[in-house]
Amino acid sequence: MSLRQPNKLNKPNRLNEQARRSRRERVRGPKFEVFGTSRLTLVSRFTPHVSRFAFSILLVVLILGIAGTAHAQYGGSCRASAPPSRVSGTGFFEVVPSICVAERYDSNVFFRPATPGLQRDDFVTTVNPMLRINHNGEYASAVLSLGGFGETYIRNPGLNYIGTNDSLSLNLDNSIKRLLPNASLRVTDTFRYTPLPPGFVNPIAGTSPADPGNIQDVYAQGIMGFRTNNLSNIGTVSASYATTALTSVNASYSYAILRFGSTPSTKGIDPNLTPAPTNLFNATTQTGTVGGAARLSEVDTVNVNYSHTQSEFQRGPTSSLFKIDSATIGWSRTLTPGLRAELGGGGILISPGLTTYAANAALIMNSANNSATISYARSAFPGFAGAGVLIGDRVSLSATQRIARQWQLSESATYVHSSRAGGLNVQKFDSYNAGGDIQYWMTDVWSTSLSYNYTKFTQDFGSVKTDFDRHVIMLSVAASWG
Repeated sequence: MSLRQPNKLNKPNRLNEQARRSRRERVRGPKFEVFGTSRLTLVSRFTPHVSRFAFSILLVVLILGIAGTAHAQYGGSCRASAPPSRVSGTGFFEVVPSICVAERYDSNVFFRPATPGLQRDDFVTTVNPMLRINHNGEYASAVLSLGGFGETYIRNPGLNYIGTNDSLSLNLDNSIKRLLPNASLRVTDTFRYTPLPPGFVNPIAGTSPADPGNIQDVYAQGIMGFRTNNLSNIGTVSASYATTALTSVNASYSYAILRFGSTPSTKGIDPNLTPAPTNLFNATTQTGTVGGAARLSEVDTVNVNYSHTQSEFQRGPTSSLFKIDSATIGWSRTLTPGLRAELGGGGILISPGLTTYAANAALIMNSANNSATISYARSAFPGFAGAGVLIGDRVSLSATQRIARQWQLSESATYVHSSRAGGLNVQKFDSYNAGGDIQYWMTDVWSTSLSYNYTKFTQDFGSVKTDFDRHVIMLSVAASWG
């Protein structure tokens, strides 16, 4: 076992490697030789037999770790860990510890409208330690991210909590290609626990919304319910096969659960101010997708997809089942080396007999110091705030600028309008979110950032209207030893 700096010149050439490299640098920061410090990576070169054994042990650890932990998705801009180092070859093993500590002012820690006697604003301390394990083996490669997540509140100590944020990415290409040289097989899993609502998940700047590196959370559609403990687990298996040099077929299956628990009450405040919401349903969603893609030219690609989604909602003895079938066709064109456009659409059938249309568009930009993704999507998805299916229109922006060697500026904005499909009662949701942060790397290990975020949420249910907003200002310090 030895300490070595991985040879980054040996990374495989991918079509989206520029976006991946840009994303990795944005999170980890530049490498500063002027500080006399270089990142050290723990590399262990095993014999093939020992490598297979080590990977088997690692896989067991990954499964146990995912099964026994949970995930807090929204801790402000605390970013403790970096994406995995993509080092080629087998026998590579890397362990990267990291930590982020942040202090924020939060104008609405309850995600509720103004209520007499309810102290909604607070000062919150966040501690987010993380551990990333990366292994490239003879038969597979795996990346495991484990993260604890703790928050303490000055004015509302009854809200103090500990959550987790974990993910697993398993690449089985090396195994499947021994049987089918043109095939690819991936497995991903995310697991989280938090009292904060699912909220939003934006594409990483400079990537397609459908990129495998982006979180595909069917429940993160802008619904901002009251603060309630919730647990979510999403597992996905995806496979593809290159039928020719220009065409391929693909298929995937995902299984997602969302479970709600108690609603935290506040110390010294009437518990009636924080009753458990009665409109939140536990949800289980299964989605199967099949499709294909064809490269028409050096710059044009078309794809077709069919997906079937089945969602079951339950609260006590009440349960319901909904099905969504959609068929879409999409087109992608590389306009310039740093600019790509995507466009697509199709039809959606929601049982029993409701129909609507699907649409999507995206503009993806990448340059040496700047990256951005602007996207629009219309789709149908499960709504856990009142059982049923929602039809939503979503517009999002993610952008990053490297303004100097040690400085980076990031912005994001999202608007989602959704409404219930069918039913006697009209239910509508409008969610707005916008923010930005500036980050400074003091060394290649330590960084600090200052961020601001604004959220507004409106819900119309018949004649009842609920709305609230939230301002968050955060200062964080992070370190990553990898």
